[in-house]
Amino acid sequence: MKNKFNLLLLIPITVGLFSCTKNDPVPEEVEPAVSYIINYGDYAGAKSTITAFYKETGTVFNNYYQNVNDVALVSNIQHAFTYNGKIYMLGNNPDELLWVDAETFSQTENGVSADIVKPRFGVGYGNYLYITCWGGDIWADESLSYIAKYNISGKTVEKKILLPGGPEGMAIANNKLYAALNYKDSVAIVDLGNDQVSYIETPAVTSYFVKDKQENLYVSLVSTYSDYSENTGLGYINTSSDEYEGTYQLDGVSTSYVNILSANTDFSKIYVMTSAYDANWNLSGAIAIFDVASKSFEPNNLVENLSGLNGVGWYNHQVFTFIAESVTSNGTAQTYQPDGAFIDEFETGKAPFIMLTAE
Repeated sequence: MKNKFNLLLLIPITVGLFSCTKNDPVPEEVEPAVSYIINYGDYAGAKSTITAFYKETGTVFNNYYQNVNDVALVSNIQHAFTYNGKIYMLGNNPDELLWVDAETFSQTENGVSADIVKPRFGVGYGNYLYITCWGGDIWADESLSYIAKYNISGKTVEKKILLPGGPEGMAIANNKLYAALNYKDSVAIVDLGNDQVSYIETPAVTSYFVKDKQENLYVSLVSTYSDYSENTGLGYINTSSDEYEGTYQLDGVSTSYVNILSANTDFSKIYVMTSAYDANWNLSGAIAIFDVASKSFEPNNLVENLSGLNGVGWYNHQVFTFIAESVTSNGTAQTYQPDGAFIDEFETGKAPFIMLTAE
């Protein structure tokens, strides 16, 4: 079992401090020595916390942000991403963009809240961050949503790119910005030269992307209460031609936030979070495996019957699953080998859901 304790008076450890022994296998790509698990907390109560996980020692530090910065987070983090040496976090209740140094996790500047309304997801490109915002009660008025174009140097939202339909996840590919739409059966394409928007029609509403090594995109196809579809699974977009080239069927793709897709290091597998009700109406989750070479889902799930499954991630050549059976107590992270063998479990903060690493 891994060590579990809160960081109290420790100086933040610089990424890359630990080294491999000569007997360790050499990965195709070197992964950072530390990853961060974002714990959403409770929208109506507890705010987010951060759990740091060091792969060389298996050490877990809970309440990491608070111990580094001497204050707690004041928002519930909806999404986090790394860009140009910083980790950016998008919070709601209250809505804001905030950032920390990627190595030290220290916050030295105030966040920004102007023109950031119900943020969902963010990516960086050049001197800008692009942030999907629902803008208000999107379920009542789909025209409210937009992408906030945030000038990093000026620290202000320079422009709102109007984008009806509830934009969710985004990806940059071939110098274009792709945005999944949660209330419209399409993926939006934003020309990063002039901010003009075009669309690719999809057989269901979409939520999040993973990008392969040729800069083509797999996008999750989901069925929602407001837009039912039987065409759930993964869709494939050729970003050179901007053609939708295929649907790979999978029932029950999760409609959870941010954290439902994760590819392994060499992009040979994509792990997809699903959920379903059993005969007694108990909701449980599973992790399906998409084989990229054969472009098909494997017949057996990596793991299933996980109560409270709240996210999936890939790190340290392992699959991480995040479990949140309630928001009144701490959650857990469970790790698995690529063949589905259970490795370990450790405690996190409340409602863990996403893992990220410093660049």
